[in-house]
Amino acid sequence: MNRLSFGKRIASSWLYIALTLSALVSTQAMAAQAEATVSKNVVGVNEVFQLTVSVDDSVNTNSLDLTPLSPDFAYGRPSISSGTSMINDVISRNTSWTVALAATKVGTFTIPAFQIGSSKTDPITITVLKSAKQSQSAQANQSSISIEGINDKSTIYVGESINYRVRILIGEQMDQASLAPPYGDGLTATQVGQDAQNEVVQNGRRYIVITRNYQITADKPGNITLHGAKFSGSVIKGSRGFGSTLTMPVDKTAKNIELTVKAKPANYQGLWLPTPDLQLQQTWQPTFNDNTEVDAKVGEPITRTLTLRIKNIAQSSMPNISLTYPNTVRSYNEKPEYSESNGYTIMTLKQVIIPRETGKVVLPEIAINWWNTQTEKEQVTKVTGLTLNVTADPNASATIVPPALTTPEAAQATPKADNHLPTIQNGVMHSGYWPWATAVFALLWLITLILLIKARKAQSNTNTMSIQTTVNTDIDKALQQALAERDTIKVQTYFKQWKQQQQTKLATNPELASEIDNALAEIMASTYSQDRQQWDDKRFQQLLKQVAQLKVTSSQHSALSGLDPI
Repeated sequence: MNRLSFGKRIASSWLYIALTLSALVSTQAMAAQAEATVSKNVVGVNEVFQLTVSVDDSVNTNSLDLTPLSPDFAYGRPSISSGTSMINDVISRNTSWTVALAATKVGTFTIPAFQIGSSKTDPITITVLKSAKQSQSAQANQSSISIEGINDKSTIYVGESINYRVRILIGEQMDQASLAPPYGDGLTATQVGQDAQNEVVQNGRRYIVITRNYQITADKPGNITLHGAKFSGSVIKGSRGFGSTLTMPVDKTAKNIELTVKAKPANYQGLWLPTPDLQLQQTWQPTFNDNTEVDAKVGEPITRTLTLRIKNIAQSSMPNISLTYPNTVRSYNEKPEYSESNGYTIMTLKQVIIPRETGKVVLPEIAINWWNTQTEKEQVTKVTGLTLNVTADPNASATIVPPALTTPEAAQATPKADNHLPTIQNGVMHSGYWPWATAVFALLWLITLILLIKARKAQSNTNTMSIQTTVNTDIDKALQQALAERDTIKVQTYFKQWKQQQQTKLATNPELASEIDNALAEIMASTYSQDRQQWDDKRFQQLLKQVAQLKVTSSQHSALSGLDPI
């Protein structure tokens, strides 16, 4: 073995040892958690109850020392259990001791903290009464089930909301539990979000904690009492497994809260929005990098997204953002979307704006008046508008220029020289057959000329129709594809091109042109209006077919267009 290989092996060995030590240090740093719980913390003398000590690790079963329980408690031999589980490739271990206890005298005593390795349990206070009956009565009166209501503020304005959180601790088995919301004259309570549930240990008792949030909105001024939320249900006594159970009704009500509701200031103007914070933001698609004047093209959509965040206000009190845009654009509003986050009600509104004509178009700014409840002053929050310099889109539709018609050359039929000249026989002049031949040739020349003109004219029209039909077919396919994909922006764009190509037909039937415009507007409204309906393009498709069936007399002219057909 050479020195280089031996050196590598030594380095690898030291690296392995270092990693192993690091893992051991990391494991020790993450100390196991120990916990002690009791079945009761109010008992009678010599009444047996249960103590459980557990640690989330695999430890020596002799790690628990129960001798500190003497002389206030008598205890038996503990029952020990341990286990290992793996969830999502994470291994967890647990060791627990369960022991029966009985207090030996009346008074208040403490089950001491137990040291298990590097972990330590919390001490538990036990109240010992003279008899088990007294303990049962005291236990019933003890807060094994409790409820509290917490509000974030007590002084608000009319229309403003507060957050009210209900927290319920349940230390008993329950059935048919329900929670009634808080209430008050001139107050509206609305639940926010879903209930949250977790477990806690207090003075050795394990509780299920249920948390529910309400939004309380004031509808009128004055000093108003908010009556606390009420929790009710049935506590189960005994063991369900053996059928010997007893249910006892329980009702717990949170404390009442006094609220001071201020009236709207008499000199306030505009929509009343009392809140400590209001934020209004907007984005444009495509992005214009905060420019206030940009270039745009006819038929190209622009999306304006508005996000309004208002703190301590109900969704029903959110303003309805309505803008009036110029007639030179089409605008469609999507249905607003609402959400809640950290006490804010959030509304998101999308608008699609499509320029219809060239020129300068001003999209208005948005300004919202509101009342700052912290400074008690009126404020205005706004976002800027946008000026569009709209030009025609050269690629919106193909303009077909019909090929120029070439004047056909007249067929020149020069008759051959006739050697059969007129002769005089018996004093009578005979013309021979030349006049007849001339007449025949003239007639043939005239027929040939007419046929040639008609052929040239038909060929020219056929070429133009072929080119126009090809382009029309491409636009028709694109429009039909956009309808199939339900892409309203593409439908709008391709319809504009289709309409330009069909303007000759549509000019002959203005009523049909108006109907098809209205049908397109219905399709767009079904996507962007607030009362959004199901997509339905049947009527629009029927009108497209009617336009395709229209016949139009050709309006093309040439140098020979004055000739009447035979």
